[in-house]
Amino acid sequence: MKKLFLIPIGIFFVTGCADKPMATNVVQLAGDQKVLGWQDTNETQKPKVIIKKIYIKEKIKDSDGDGVPDNIDKCPNTPKNTAVNHYGCPVITTLRINFDFNKAKVKKIYYPEIKKVAEVLKANPSLKIEIDGYTDNIGSEAYNLKLSKKRAEAIKNVLVKVYHINPKRIITKGYGEKYPLVPNTTSTNRALNRRAEIIDITDKK
Repeated sequence: MKKLFLIPIGIFFVTGCADKPMATNVVQLAGDQKVLGWQDTNETQKPKVIIKKIYIKEKIKDSDGDGVPDNIDKCPNTPKNTAVNHYGCPVITTLRINFDFNKAKVKKIYYPEIKKVAEVLKANPSLKIEIDGYTDNIGSEAYNLKLSKKRAEAIKNVLVKVYHINPKRIITKGYGEKYPLVPNTTSTNRALNRRAEIIDITDKK
């Protein structure tokens, strides 16, 4: 029986210059073939495009720039820098009148202030006004609403009976404890909120 002998002849290391540049990544080692399950760390990733919907709330128009939007502004084209009420009508004056508890009688100490309003009306025959009455927050809302209306009527009566202003030029409204000037947290603040505002409604919508 013949025996086969394997004779090691050694390990040879061959160095030299390659015909092509050395591979720099696994893809090149594989002959530019796709290697399953492998991703080149140097491969440029396509950026993800994220589309966001931006909803822009339409700004409510305020044509005369008085701070009151057109959709509730009852007195358009108010002159610049004119004080207005919550409906955008020019405030001629704000009367801070203290009434006795549960009363709507105007005390005579306030007549000089009301007289000034009468003088403005006499100097401007086409001017029409609205007297808005307000209260503090003591009492029920329903009661304060009625009381504020009575107080506005009382001021109108002074203008008509004492200063002879045509009643057709004056309308009255009561807003009760709505639209306070300041929070009803102190007796001083409540006194400020017990008031009447006289506004110009000549050009009211």
